[in-house]
Amino acid sequence: MPDLTFRSLASSSKGNAYLVSDGETVLLLECGLPYKKLAEKSGFTLMDTAACFVTHEHKDHSHAAEQLVKRGIPVFMSEGTARALELWDAEIIEPNVPIMVGAFRVMAFRVAHDAADPVGYLIDDTRTGERLMFAADTRSLSYIVPHLTYIAVECNYEESLLAASQRIPESLKNRIRHSHFEVEDVIRWLKKQDLSHVLTIYLLHLSAGNSRAAAWQTRFVREFPGVDIQICKE
Repeated sequence: MPDLTFRSLASSSKGNAYLVSDGETVLLLECGLPYKKLAEKSGFTLMDTAACFVTHEHKDHSHAAEQLVKRGIPVFMSEGTARALELWDAEIIEPNVPIMVGAFRVMAFRVAHDAADPVGYLIDDTRTGERLMFAADTRSLSYIVPHLTYIAVECNYEESLLAASQRIPESLKNRIRHSHFEVEDVIRWLKKQDLSHVLTIYLLHLSAGNSRAAAWQTRFVREFPGVDIQICKE
């Protein structure tokens, strides 16, 4: 059986897009780049994509949604996200109601973000039993999820760096604190999970000025021995 693969095309406030494949079916998670750039970064394989799943309406996650729909690629999102985007041809996915795309079982779950109806996705490869949890933008997570194989989770900022920043107004600092996942909170959440079968943790959406990729890589390797830690770059 082919193994599930996760590939980051873009992961920052400038745009987010990720490919998940089981060797036969390809899913696009987020489409937060202009269509032409997204097509280029995918190696011009977008038309091989079975479906796209969008977490919320912010442009860095949904930029190419309308163009994908026009090209015949089903784009799934929550009802609130579709309304916010005024994308009436979107496919609506209900939280906690799984759907099948090829051998993938995809289930949306609610997250906490400053958006209309934001969700994350739990993706199961029904042939191999592999399970991916994907949460792109969220203030926090409380879910304890069994049988995880891969975790792709936002790790946006470090509080000490954010607090010391001279270029960010206090209003924006507070918006970040109430809508994005801070590194210590991510670690605390991960430590509540059963990681005995987790092969890789992917850290997503690092803030350009309020994160420390190299230091975080070292920290996560120490905190989670035996798990491959991958920081997804811009």
